Amino acid sequence: MSASKPSIRWPTLTRWPGRNENKSAGGVAGKIARGLQFTLSPVSLELDRVLLIVTLTLLGIGLLMVQSAQARIAAMPRDFLFHFFFNVSGLHVLLAVILMMVLWRMDYRRLLGRTLWTSPATILMGISIVCLALVLTHFGATINGARRWLMIRVGSHHVGFEPSELAKWVLIVFIAAYAAHCAETIRSFWRGFVPLIGVVGITTALILKEDFGTAALMVGIAGMMMLMAGCKWWHLAILIPPALAVAYFAVWNVPYRRERFLIFLHPHMDPQGAGYNPIQSLLSFSSGGFWGKGLGNGVQKMGYLPEDSTDFIFSLIAEELGFMGCLMVISLYITLVIVGWRIVHRAENIFTKLIAFGTTATIGLQAAMNVAVVTVTVPTKGIALPMISAGGTGWILTAGAVGLLMNVERSSRTAGGAMAGGTAELRHSQKDVSKAKVRGAA
Repeated sequence: MSASKPSIRWPTLTRWPGRNENKSAGGVAGKIARGLQFTLSPVSLELDRVLLIVTLTLLGIGLLMVQSAQARIAAMPRDFLFHFFFNVSGLHVLLAVILMMVLWRMDYRRLLGRTLWTSPATILMGISIVCLALVLTHFGATINGARRWLMIRVGSHHVGFEPSELAKWVLIVFIAAYAAHCAETIRSFWRGFVPLIGVVGITTALILKEDFGTAALMVGIAGMMMLMAGCKWWHLAILIPPALAVAYFAVWNVPYRRERFLIFLHPHMDPQGAGYNPIQSLLSFSSGGFWGKGLGNGVQKMGYLPEDSTDFIFSLIAEELGFMGCLMVISLYITLVIVGWRIVHRAENIFTKLIAFGTTATIGLQAAMNVAVVTVTVPTKGIALPMISAGGTGWILTAGAVGLLMNVERSSRTAGGAMAGGTAELRHSQKDVSKAKVRGAA
């Protein structure tokens, strides 16, 4: 049975003007009509190319809105277009696209390796844990009250790097590689489950101190992937009470987290303190209306809305582009999740299936968490909108993860095509054998 080719297909053959009209038309009008005839052939897009379009669109919106958020009252430079593309954010987008293209075309089996301990996924996991530990030392840098970055000196400049972003994506690849290499022991509590949950626990514990939102997201994604990999549900169930206890103490024993949790339902009780960010975010949504104030015409970015280019950039989109702009962004994420889920079902082995699921779920849940925060549906936490919120590490690594997801689809499609070709050859050979038998009988 031949494998169906997943694609998005647009309408059939269209011609204008009709052939009969061209033949009947004479003189100059007929020549013009025949010269203007064109054909619109069927257009199809594979799922990886749909992801490419969605990712480039999200990165373009991110670049546009970050530039708008950082625009203040100042004179317009003469070479505006040059400054728009050739700046730090433009460089981040360029690097993100390059990494996405490289991971789209590479052989994904290189990440798996021959054994678990020599696998690039394991090596990258170790590097991520070391970087997370270095953040807690004097090598770490504090920005906006949070200690999440490593600063690398390049000449006279300092380049910031966020290890938690690297660990978030590497953990997905590591769990997938672990499931592939330890398929026979992963259902064992001591030999399979405990070593894996130890790596997850160490990674998220190093992130939890400064970034509760990212740690919670990683724990949720890791738990779902471990169930898909074959871990017994009761192994994970016994960890739920201690995980809830850790979450309770992580929120209640940190004053600013406790204050955010208590105030988010009634932000007007503390309008100049913990309720300030939620109030300003809601004002952005209310002032934007249906069509928005227009790109660049937002008022909240003039010092009223904190973190307008990072955590609360969706509020700026609501103010400047209105309900339609928000709907467009949410539709792009929904499209990415639907396509990613289709790729999960088509994945050819447990390694690619887990990578596809982890990448799709992480982007979808992170986007949902950010939208929930800026609409004051959940307490305020520092979590970015994927590929839109400013941040070079986030843009580059998230685009790279999408490139790996595209690689999974390309590999599945190639394997499906080869299987279909083999089936067709077998069918033709069977027909030839049947004809030979008929001729021999005759």
